Amino acid sequence: MRVGLVGLPGSGKTTLFRALGGEREKVPHAPSDERPLVSVEVPDPRLEWLRDLWQPKKFTPARVEFQDLPGIPEKAVRGKPELLAAVRECDALAVVLRDFAADPYGQGPPAPARDLEILRSEFLLGDLAVVEGRLERLQAKLRKPTPDKAAEERERELLERIRPLLEEGTGLQDLELAPEDRRLLAGFRFLSAHPWVVVRNVDEERAGEPPEALSEAPEIVLAATAEEEVAGLDPGDRAEFLAAFGIAEPARASLVRAAYAACRVHSFFTAGDDEVRAWTIPVGANAVEAAGRIHSDLARGFIRAEVVPFEELRAAGDLRRYKAEHPVRLEGRDYVVQDGDILEIRFSV
Repeated sequence: MRVGLVGLPGSGKTTLFRALGGEREKVPHAPSDERPLVSVEVPDPRLEWLRDLWQPKKFTPARVEFQDLPGIPEKAVRGKPELLAAVRECDALAVVLRDFAADPYGQGPPAPARDLEILRSEFLLGDLAVVEGRLERLQAKLRKPTPDKAAEERERELLERIRPLLEEGTGLQDLELAPEDRRLLAGFRFLSAHPWVVVRNVDEERAGEPPEALSEAPEIVLAATAEEEVAGLDPGDRAEFLAAFGIAEPARASLVRAAYAACRVHSFFTAGDDEVRAWTIPVGANAVEAAGRIHSDLARGFIRAEVVPFEELRAAGDLRRYKAEHPVRLEGRDYVVQDGDILEIRFSV
């Protein structure tokens, strides 16, 4: 999963990106056409508990990629939809809003709600430009007989349906669509359909403030400058520094958790002497889909999934006592995998 850091110039998103990298010297500032990625482990105490229980040869947490994207100045997208091309490639967006006193770009007092609306408008305009461009091409094609005319006519009708929503300023995140229409629109990577996390970047002394609920998206509050300083400390000194600023946990943990919530994904685990590993799947995924996440052969030859709920295992203390207290639980292909399930897939190919 890739999360793009976006914001107006001066929002502090690049400072946050360097903090997410863990060590400042390893995540340098880069020009907009060479924006680096940083891969961040998904913090999960449950997985660490399983590691301590099994003592495996290999330990593999889930990971989230973060990418620092170019700043988006107000009104920059008009006539330049290519500015949003890199943003579209991300699976989710962390919208970083300036809420600190420093004003490096001469924008005046911080106004995070205003900045959020500016970015939202830019994304809507970018989506509208994509729709209008595609409709223009479709209308030219539909004047002539083509073998794909029925599919193109359906696409045209769907785009004509969403165009007024974008013109009225309505995003596409909650648009109700048939599965076939949803698949068709997925290829456009509409920004107003992307999951969002709102990140309010405050002064260091305000780092412990609660969220303001600026939108319906998950929201976190952090001080990117303090987080960058934490990233440059020895691990043993970080807890004391965070406590001094009233920060409960590093930004990477809270941001990853918010991204998971926005994208509606969660984790299941596989565990054994060879490896303890976390796997990321959409909420509502079934056992076959989870098996396919591990390997396509497991989905193709799926027979049953042996399921151990994490909390029940932890209450028992270890797998031997758990199995002595609980009958073996075998689930079929339609079983909806729960957050924290430990799966062993039985298959035959």
